[in-house]
Amino acid sequence: MEHDDLGKTDQVSSSDESAHDHTALGWGGEIGGLILLALSIVFMIGGWQLGLGVPTRLGTGAFPFISGAILAVLAIVICIQERHGDGIAETPDWVAFSAICAALAIFALSAEVLGLIPAAFAAVFTASLPDRTLSILGKVILGTVVSLGCWAIFIEVLNLPFKPFAGF
Repeated sequence: MEHDDLGKTDQVSSSDESAHDHTALGWGGEIGGLILLALSIVFMIGGWQLGLGVPTRLGTGAFPFISGAILAVLAIVICIQERHGDGIAETPDWVAFSAICAALAIFALSAEVLGLIPAAFAAVFTASLPDRTLSILGKVILGTVVSLGCWAIFIEVLNLPFKPFAGF
């Protein structure tokens, strides 16, 4: 009988530990949401400084500002969902999250200096670095396709005042 009591005691402490683990993991989503919210504010401020333009002729800062506003709403939704969720969350992939943050920073810092195509390529390549299923050649192809797509959409179709390359 004592053995059964010990087994039950072990089970209780084991369930207490798992409840503690779930609580600790629950903060990962909120921390990620708050980091995304801070990043969205940076994009909105940067877009505002570049100039939003008017609805019939959007300025250079309209896209980063609108993207930042959408990201802010999504970040707030993430934080709310994490608090109202079941408390069981996956461990955040901080390497992938860091790569995405680095890609956004690279794009923000290099778009004006290098031009849209190299900045978009560098951002996509950086964001794809943690993906082990995609080869280096695949990452280069992905970066090339996305950067050419950005050129086609933002420069050719929308006629935004981006330079495709520095000096052009």
